[in-house]
Amino acid sequence: MSSFEAYDNGLINFHIEGNGSPLVLIHPLGLDHRLWEHCVSDLAEHRTLITFDLPGHGASPVPDNNYSIEDISKSLLESLRIAHIDKADFLGLSIGGMILQHFASVNAPMVEKLILVDTTFKYSKDWQLNWAERARISREEGLDGMLEKLLEAFFTAEYLKKGSEDIDYCREVISRMPGEGYALACEALSRCNLERSVNLITSETLILCGDQDNDLFKNATLWLAQNIPNSQYEWLSPAQHLSPLECKVDFLKIVRRFLEI
Repeated sequence: MSSFEAYDNGLINFHIEGNGSPLVLIHPLGLDHRLWEHCVSDLAEHRTLITFDLPGHGASPVPDNNYSIEDISKSLLESLRIAHIDKADFLGLSIGGMILQHFASVNAPMVEKLILVDTTFKYSKDWQLNWAERARISREEGLDGMLEKLLEAFFTAEYLKKGSEDIDYCREVISRMPGEGYALACEALSRCNLERSVNLITSETLILCGDQDNDLFKNATLWLAQNIPNSQYEWLSPAQHLSPLECKVDFLKIVRRFLEI
């Protein structure tokens, strides 16, 4: 595994592993690049996997200032240029999917195929209030008090009852995440609105969503499929917001088929 560092709105560590054409993967809010080791590590036999920690997540330090989804997209572009990567496939989960919607809309020639998972193009007023409250709590109290609620949003009740290394991983990462890092990401999500740009995405696009995810993400899946020109969608079942972990076998099968691996 190799890595390099790029500076823009905080330190971003890139981890590069595997062989073949590049596949860039972006993790969701509250977790880190290691999420992908739990569901797509087998792809390293066929693809060069490029992962990184979002600002304030994992090994990336908490930024000194607010940032936007668009800022991360710009950082991604700069970092790929540093790595001499001018074309790749891209896969983003939740906030990762929002980052890649923006990236694909303004950097179309760089995107071979795009996979958006359990994501949306904007948040409703109610969700914006939810993000503001989460940001306040994480700043004042940290994430310990929200941990169980976050896990309940990530996984179905049945999956949580069984227990798994995936759940242990999520619990460990969330419990040590800086409150300010989480808060800044919540605020970036709240401000993001990609409604007018997704129709600029020209790459072949696959949209996936857990069949038991929050209605906002399920409705967004249908909206994205209608508004991204060359797109298709599938449901992962049974699963909530972290469908790639809860439905690993089906997720990997669908991704392999779409990427023709």
